[in-house]
Amino acid sequence: MPAEIRHIVFCGAEIASAVREYRRAAGRPLPSGSLRRVDIGTNAGSVRVSLDIAPDNGIATSTWEIGSAEITEALVLYCGAHNVPLPAAGAKSLQRFGDSLLLIVALNVTGAGWPLSAGLARAIQPKQMPQAAD
Repeated sequence: MPAEIRHIVFCGAEIASAVREYRRAAGRPLPSGSLRRVDIGTNAGSVRVSLDIAPDNGIATSTWEIGSAEITEALVLYCGAHNVPLPAAGAKSLQRFGDSLLLIVALNVTGAGWPLSAGLARAIQPKQMPQAAD
């Protein structure tokens, strides 16, 4: 069966929208208000997102920290709601990509390790033929 690796890039506004939709559906909504800042960080290979939201009622801006598992679930839900094709059975992971976030979905890929592209590049190199004796 063919292997598939899909990279879907999300900007800060899309990440914030995905988290808002996910939290609303889970019954744990973020406060309504203006999004002031989206910060994507990593710590020991794990991705975290901080959202600064200025509530509509005029009280001080609050910061919401979102971990990798919740971000992944939110982005998967976002893809379904916005008709972005996504293999349901694939292994999903996150990676920071500048000011954006990659949702990486790997299906039927085994043993390559990360980065996958480097492992695949080594696997498909042609074998050297022995030189003929003169």
